[in-house]
Amino acid sequence: MEQWLNTPFTLRLKVFLILLTGISSLIIAAIVFFLSHDRLLLILSSVIFGCCLFRSTGLLIVILRGDYETITGICTAVSSQPLRRYHKIELTDSQGDAIILLLGKQVKIKPGGYYCFYFRKVSRPSLGSEYLDASLSTDLFLGYDSGMPEGHPETKNQDTAE
Repeated sequence: MEQWLNTPFTLRLKVFLILLTGISSLIIAAIVFFLSHDRLLLILSSVIFGCCLFRSTGLLIVILRGDYETITGICTAVSSQPLRRYHKIELTDSQGDAIILLLGKQVKIKPGGYYCFYFRKVSRPSLGSEYLDASLSTDLFLGYDSGMPEGHPETKNQDTAE
């Protein structure tokens, strides 16, 4: 239980939203079934509920085991290459080291912001091609938080100084 309480809010929210999606799908299908006797919708919604339950259980196991890693830093650059399905995000961590992440284009990251990324731990070796690495690691990204953590010193905003 302590592991669950120490889990970042983003990961806990993801578990609840996945479960809520499956449950709401099943409830809506049950209502429609009682009104119009549509068995196909009820069966398909049951399949969706089962998949959501399976996915949220898998994520819950990852969280409770602590099988995720956290990468934090300030985003210094975001580049998007044509015909690619991912952004190349460059972070600078607290020690000043540069970290390059390849994330899907649905992740909205702005340069200059402080971000915390959560990834599932894996022992898969890198293949050498950033396109192959990005396509094989799509299931490893769990979520991200934006904003300053409690222990991070605040940076001055240069726009307000003028």
